[in-house]
Amino acid sequence: MKHSLTVTLKNQSVAVERFLRVVRHRGFDLTHFQLNLDDGHYQVEMTVDSDKPVYLLTTQLAKLVDVKQVMLQSVQQQQAM
Repeated sequence: MKHSLTVTLKNQSVAVERFLRVVRHRGFDLTHFQLNLDDGHYQVEMTVDSDKPVYLLTTQLAKLVDVKQVMLQSVQQQQAM
């Protein structure tokens, strides 16, 4: 399943590295990634793909000290071929 998330991070390059490491370690494939600087914080819009429940990722991201907010935007079912 594909999941679209918006995450607000502290304006530090190490915050982005930690954030991406959690996505990788939790077994989610990053299919879209957009990083913007907004009001002194990084705003990340991304789409991840995995058969795992998305709460496994969102709960771990929310625990990071550099993460200000995690919002699940949408969930898309993969089409069978």
